[in-house]
Amino acid sequence: MSFFSQSRARHIELGRRGEAAAVRFFRQRNCVILARNWRFTTAHDGNGELDIVLLDGETLVFAEVKTLRRAHKYLPGGNLHEKQKRRIRRGARAYCRKFSIPENLEKRFDLVEVLHSGRRVQDIALHENYMSFSLTEVPSGTIL
Repeated sequence: MSFFSQSRARHIELGRRGEAAAVRFFRQRNCVILARNWRFTTAHDGNGELDIVLLDGETLVFAEVKTLRRAHKYLPGGNLHEKQKRRIRRGARAYCRKFSIPENLEKRFDLVEVLHSGRRVQDIALHENYMSFSLTEVPSGTIL
């Protein structure tokens, strides 16, 4: 296996561990996990994946998980760029359409930052309402 293949495999495994830690975190808060790694492919929304979809009380939450191996100069959420935010919004719209989610149901986007030290979770930070929610497409370049 090449260095790049090994590095990619470690990166994917770290992401999986971060997502598992986020699921445990949400369950400890009595949230109901509806989907993990929910993939979508539609003519209207393109394709992509939502990390975690959950119910927090009466609120539908789309959670993006960002994980780093150790404390860096930047927090894991610094790796969430505008293109990824648009993909997450498209995924949320696709999820709502597929499962006929009522428009009046409260929805939010959360960012979960997970820091790993060795093989252990060092810290988890939850940023509720990290992005605004809209069922309509927001023009590129619009700051939300």
